[in-house]
Amino acid sequence: MTDDKVKHADEAASDHREDESLTRRDFIKKGAVVGAGAAAIGGTIAAASVAKADASIDDIVWDYEVDVVVVGAGCAGLPAAIRARDLGATVLLVDQNFDVGGKMLHSGSWTSLGGGDAVQKRDLAGASDAEGMVTVEPLVEPAALEDNPELLFKDMTDWSIVDTGGVPRYRYNERDLHRAWANNTVGTRQFLLDNYVRYARINGTHYGGGVSRARAASAVLRLGDKTDMRAGTVTPEDAGKKGEFSSQFAPRVMSDSTKRAGEGIVHNGAAMARPLEFSAREKGVHFMLNRHLDELIREEQFSGQILGISASYTPRFDPNTGERLESLWGEGNIDERRESINIRARKAVVLASGGYAGNPQMRSMFYPAMREPTFVTSAWALLGPDRAEDGSAMKAGLAVGANLSGMQQNYNHSVTYHIKTRIATRDAYTDMYPGHPTFPFRGSAGVDIGTKGFEHVIAVNQVGKRFFNEIDLPKRPRHPRWPGGAKEGVPRDWSEHVPTDWRNSRPEWIAELAQGAYTRHDGVDAALAINEGSSEPDFLSGPLWVIFDDAAVERGGWNINYPFTSPDNGQFFSASSIEALAQEIMKNPYSRVPMSHLADTVAAWNGFVDKAYDDDFERQGEKMHKIEGPTFYAASLMIIWHDTYGGLRINGKTQVVDMDGKVIPRLYAGGGEASGGGGQHGLGRGVVHGYIAGKEAAMESSS
Repeated sequence: MTDDKVKHADEAASDHREDESLTRRDFIKKGAVVGAGAAAIGGTIAAASVAKADASIDDIVWDYEVDVVVVGAGCAGLPAAIRARDLGATVLLVDQNFDVGGKMLHSGSWTSLGGGDAVQKRDLAGASDAEGMVTVEPLVEPAALEDNPELLFKDMTDWSIVDTGGVPRYRYNERDLHRAWANNTVGTRQFLLDNYVRYARINGTHYGGGVSRARAASAVLRLGDKTDMRAGTVTPEDAGKKGEFSSQFAPRVMSDSTKRAGEGIVHNGAAMARPLEFSAREKGVHFMLNRHLDELIREEQFSGQILGISASYTPRFDPNTGERLESLWGEGNIDERRESINIRARKAVVLASGGYAGNPQMRSMFYPAMREPTFVTSAWALLGPDRAEDGSAMKAGLAVGANLSGMQQNYNHSVTYHIKTRIATRDAYTDMYPGHPTFPFRGSAGVDIGTKGFEHVIAVNQVGKRFFNEIDLPKRPRHPRWPGGAKEGVPRDWSEHVPTDWRNSRPEWIAELAQGAYTRHDGVDAALAINEGSSEPDFLSGPLWVIFDDAAVERGGWNINYPFTSPDNGQFFSASSIEALAQEIMKNPYSRVPMSHLADTVAAWNGFVDKAYDDDFERQGEKMHKIEGPTFYAASLMIIWHDTYGGLRINGKTQVVDMDGKVIPRLYAGGGEASGGGGQHGLGRGVVHGYIAGKEAAMESSS
């Protein structure tokens, strides 16, 4: 379809949107029955195929029928649903969680697009926004904002640059996908602005967003007396207060954006997710929450069109009251509580349910040691302990013949698996405080000791032995992005950078990088190593702990009281002796073996401090402190798998591609479940995928 036709369809959809607002009755096709010959998913493929071998496609009962089914209400799913609805399609958005927003709601909202998008142009002109939220001067010099799709595409497929760990981050990107991505960033940014998302000044470029230009800005709202997405305002109560409370509107406390936008402006993922959710509901997108994708239904297992999905009921209940958790807003919700239902998609299914970071078996394909279940994905409590990023869409796609792409991009990526500086909580990637319905699942906000805090602790594995220099544990490689230069692994800064120039990775530069800017530290790998407590068949490494005392708490200025720690969630313990502390740690559900070495480890450490030199890991000098009590503490130290890279192979139209390079008809994907590229951060990747997928799905003919 041409751009003019798309524009016409957009206008036509707007004219009759109110008449097409869907009710539950509209979704149900009374008496409709469609085929049992569709392929089953996962471990039941063989059994289901045998059971249905004599059945007809015309025998499957469809409980709901709609033009476009979108699975996942996050950064790819919401744009896909809105775009399809704008183009006149009826849309049902299905999500396994009780609320909308996915990991986007938990993010910082820093969205890297570019190519000459509206926010770049605004800042290039030195202008403000129409509502006057952005009052600070541009933060980036004009030349760094002069962008276009060709330069963006060149950046996204730049084979020549490496990160500060020596890994080429853009070299293996899917070329047709990134050609389409670069062509659609301008349209996507405008789409976001048109759907109530406001942006602060451009102030950099996110991981995987290219070296040549500044392209990222945070989504913002203004503090006010009312939370109103049309007006762009949020109350202080909904924005939250650091150290005290969160809200259901914003699970993470919203950050002060005075320097990025102006006085009284705040930012984070809620300023992006909630406006998109509001717009989707306003436009007539319907939501079926508490509903997990179990299988894709295809005419034949490996051939024919995608007909719809099968999905199961996955409610969540408050662990204290037993009440079912409910979404913040309810307009357009369909409260379907049957155990399993079939939903027919007349036009297409869009998979956008997040990645596989919460599935130990799937992530172990790329790092076997990450099969350790104690380590979780970011936003684990928000998304649901049993369902958070479980790779459901990827598994469903594979079961009907989909291919994978870009899986190697997880290798040594500092945003996939890495050690966090927030201790004493399992959900360690970001904060969350009491006030959000899912806080009881994590139980504690955690204590962010920062990188400097590691001088005050020792880190031990499941048997109580140190495994690495603590000072280096949180250090990670930096990715090649604007503004470039040696700090980002690039020999020249952005103004002199030449994409695809062989000199960017010439041996002399790599040698220079290794001598200076190289920042790859293998602490996370040492933490995951086989130890005395590891046993067959998986040789799991077990939990990690930081050990410290009262003096460390005082030196670091740490608040170790509730809600930062909890005595009940198994992530923080105290005792009057090291021996007693070792016993307390066994209360953690993933502590499988006694910490038999902890007392000896602490004694040896104190001896190293006496002589100002660490024989084991070469720490030395003033950054060494004894652990002497009178109270001893153990706080969990987490390896978090945040973004996932690679996934279902998709082409430039976000159509899912099979093992033979052919499109699976009527199946689209985007975001964390789809092939991304170059460590490209989730938001910029996902929103463009959703923008493309929504259009393409809506343009399919009805079956």
